Amino acid sequence: MSDNNLNRIPDIDGLLYKFTELLTGEATPERIEMVKIWCLYSHMAKVMPPLVQHWGSEPDHLETKAEIKQLFEQIKKWNQEKNAQSAEPPKNLQ
Repeated sequence: MSDNNLNRIPDIDGLLYKFTELLTGEATPERIEMVKIWCLYSHMAKVMPPLVQHWGSEPDHLETKAEIKQLFEQIKKWNQEKNAQSAEPPKNLQ
């Protein structure tokens, strides 16, 4: 695979768009970027927990770690709101 192909895989963009929409209820450019960070950080934390723990314990990264935690909480909130809306029974149209 050439470097050109690695820089941009259009099908992944579509997949990420749909994933963001299903996860948060809306796929705005801001939410897509947030979900990218969420996915990457979650994966790294599962695959190499010592690395992520070490990185997060460094004084230089404490503020960024707090921002990532807020990002996780925001995505969780959007997901809960989306799930609550889809669980509501349809409104009677009379």
